[in-house]
Amino acid sequence: MTPVGRSVCLALANRLAEASSYVLENCDCMLLSGGVDTGFLAASHPKPNTMTAVTVDLGGPDAGYASLAASRLGMGHVVLRPSEAMFLEALASAVDIVETIDPVEAAADAVHVLSAGLARALGCRCLATGDGGDEMFLGYSFLLDKHPEELREWQRAMAREAWLPTIPLARTLGLEARAPLYSVEAKRIALDAPLNCLVGLHNGRRWGKLLLRLYLEARGLPELAWRPKTPVTSGSGSLETLKRLAAKLAPEPRSLEPLLGFTPPSREHALLAKLLTARKPPPPPCRGDAGQRCPICGRCMTPRGHCRFCGAVKTPKGVTVYRGL
Repeated sequence: MTPVGRSVCLALANRLAEASSYVLENCDCMLLSGGVDTGFLAASHPKPNTMTAVTVDLGGPDAGYASLAASRLGMGHVVLRPSEAMFLEALASAVDIVETIDPVEAAADAVHVLSAGLARALGCRCLATGDGGDEMFLGYSFLLDKHPEELREWQRAMAREAWLPTIPLARTLGLEARAPLYSVEAKRIALDAPLNCLVGLHNGRRWGKLLLRLYLEARGLPELAWRPKTPVTSGSGSLETLKRLAAKLAPEPRSLEPLLGFTPPSREHALLAKLLTARKPPPPPCRGDAGQRCPICGRCMTPRGHCRFCGAVKTPKGVTVYRGL
């Protein structure tokens, strides 16, 4: 596809903002991390003063960016700074709902549990989330240097089925959750957009989600527009908090082998396994062929080679899994 100019990309961003505003209609709360996805949704809301933004602050940089966005847009903003005990309970809820002991997944999902709980406590009925933005608009760092055909194949696969954890987590806690960046129209815009509107250069650096970033800059939020990709685990500080808790509370990983059928690869895994098994039995080993079984924990992997239970990922160079930082 022939590259197009920035004006065309910005026009597509305006289309996406209009489509998102329809999905946001009558949604009274939104998860605001201060990143590109949730910042775009906040900026695209036609009446931001009618919506309350919620942010979880465990010591990461997200809260500062979120406060800046909410202030400039005139949006109500509530920041939750949970205690370690509150975060531990959120972790327990997350691993129970999602059935995972993957530290990265659980640390992210605990933030969503806390956000949904805060929204519910504020009396909100619907929580808007930026889920799907990285998948459809190519925000992940590992995508930035891939061949165009690989990028399109990724988008098509994600359009068919992407993992959007906030939706089931919020639903379990009694809230409707909406993901405007994963709507039918958002997918159509993403799949039709020229690739240089999704991945492109700005000030000598290669960026994903370029059209969303251009929109944020045009709306007077350059700090969010050119903020590097920051996962919610580091942006909120949740993974660091999990590490501190694991250092104090995790059982010896080898002690869990009789219960799990494998030795957890980190103390963080061990703590999460303790929280999960206090509520329910772990999922059974995979009964499929050897190619479907996770080489770390023995559970079934997705067709793309990801184990949602322990977090292991098959790559061309072998299997990777979180082992503590």
